[in-house]
Amino acid sequence: MGAYLARRGLRMMVIMLLASIAVFYSLRFAPGDPSGVVLNPLALEEVREAYREQLGLNQPIVVQYFVYVSNLARGELGTSLVTGKSITDLLASHGTNSLILGLSAVGLSYLIGLPLGVLAAAKRNSAVDQVAMGVGIVGMGMPNFWLALLLIYLFSSKLHWLPSAGCCGAKHLIMPTLVLAAEGTAVTMRMMRSSMLEHLGQDFVRTHRAKGLSEWTIVGGRVFRNALIPIVSLSGLRIGWLIGYTLVVETIFNWPGVGYLLVDAVLRRDYPVVQFFSLLLVFTVVVANLLADLVYGLVDPRIRHA
Repeated sequence: MGAYLARRGLRMMVIMLLASIAVFYSLRFAPGDPSGVVLNPLALEEVREAYREQLGLNQPIVVQYFVYVSNLARGELGTSLVTGKSITDLLASHGTNSLILGLSAVGLSYLIGLPLGVLAAAKRNSAVDQVAMGVGIVGMGMPNFWLALLLIYLFSSKLHWLPSAGCCGAKHLIMPTLVLAAEGTAVTMRMMRSSMLEHLGQDFVRTHRAKGLSEWTIVGGRVFRNALIPIVSLSGLRIGWLIGYTLVVETIFNWPGVGYLLVDAVLRRDYPVVQFFSLLLVFTVVVANLLADLVYGLVDPRIRHA
């Protein structure tokens, strides 16, 4: 286990290094810079050059990168060039909002997807199975931005039940959570159904049936745990999908999370904010995949022993 964690830790360091280089250089090579956003549009070019010099943007890109990495290593995260707020304060406020939205979406997708997948497998080819699979196809096929617009049109414009945007009450959370959880619920349900059907056809299930165990005892107590392995493996990848979708969902619903902040910072060329939160999202995905691998051993001891 120690050697495994050491290898994964080294891999994580390499990924973070490559991600930091990619983010840093892509920002510098993109058109525009902070002076075009922070300063008055009528400011003289001499003033803009002085501002760039103050930020160190006139130095070679390699020098800028090593200065940024050294500051980051010392825990100096920097401040926003646009608002003047520290990165720590932005992380505390926007990170909390994203965590609330993300955990709500993940919890909802598993709370609905797992039971429906088990039920569809247990009632294979029945009306319940057909309806569940139909809902799964719609959930996987409908783009999340389109679903968001439909929900806003129905529940905000027509019925006036829910606010179309804003934060941070329970009513503001409902529609973003539904949109963010839609595809994850559909994927979880379909994978759970397939995994359950695969295990229901194995010999140990026929043995349990021959012993007289009830169908629900076999499904819930014997098959369910083994069928969770593909779901666990998918969970690490789904964090990456969730982060990508969060950028869209938070922007549409004006939910002040990390995704909304990151999109706004890119448009404003707020270099410190973009660099830190981009790396934070990459780190989150990498750690999520590591945790998914570790949970393998808890779900299936054979993997741990191997």
